[in-house]
Amino acid sequence: MLNDQSRQFFQNWYQSNLGHNLLQLELDEVASELDSSVGYYLVTQSPLKDFSLKNHRLRESILIVPVLEFGAPDNTIVARACELPFEADGVDVHVFHHALDTSATPHDDLREAARTLLPSGKLIIIGFNPWGLWGFCRLFSKRVKAPWCGRFIAHQRLEDWLKVAGLTLETKRFIHYEPPLQSGKWRSRFSWIDKILSPLKLPFSGVYVMTATKQEKRYIPLKPRWSGARVRVPPLTKPTVKEMKE
Repeated sequence: MLNDQSRQFFQNWYQSNLGHNLLQLELDEVASELDSSVGYYLVTQSPLKDFSLKNHRLRESILIVPVLEFGAPDNTIVARACELPFEADGVDVHVFHHALDTSATPHDDLREAARTLLPSGKLIIIGFNPWGLWGFCRLFSKRVKAPWCGRFIAHQRLEDWLKVAGLTLETKRFIHYEPPLQSGKWRSRFSWIDKILSPLKLPFSGVYVMTATKQEKRYIPLKPRWSGARVRVPPLTKPTVKEMKE
């Protein structure tokens, strides 16, 4: 269940062996998406207080957080995710790194991010997949610690939300098919699962990465169709002598 301590739970979990390993995979996925992106503003939301994205070609990088925490980077802005302090059509790339999994209003956050995106701007969503080994383990957890306290939003539901927000799904990838085991020794024993399922791209992984773009509104000018007047005006004629006398 989400509460004020969810961010701290995730920050502690990402320092564990399993969390650190997953974070490196997620950073590689985001880096591959940002490789073809150019522009001015990159906005990121994450439960981590220092989610650093490097080696990209965007001029400014901004991290949105709900509260200011000790050790936050200089590019941190405190704001509500459903009320971003940006004008419409101003952000080139927006990254949700498990931010929707830890949000109390994920649908509103997604719609607000779509509002701030430029036409043809890119939205990258990283979330936990409920249809896999991770989602199966979540069913038997108490959901009071990370990552099990997250929402685990289904990617099918996110696709519907993207359509409502005016975004078009471009790519959808599934990563980390291994079971969520903290021991690196035991994970290596199950590494064959990832080697078999990754090429098949089956939707049963622990994490999904979705990329969507904002559709540009195009207006086609219509030529006015001029039509003749429906009221007929009789031609002007000179009055006769009889009409003048009367």
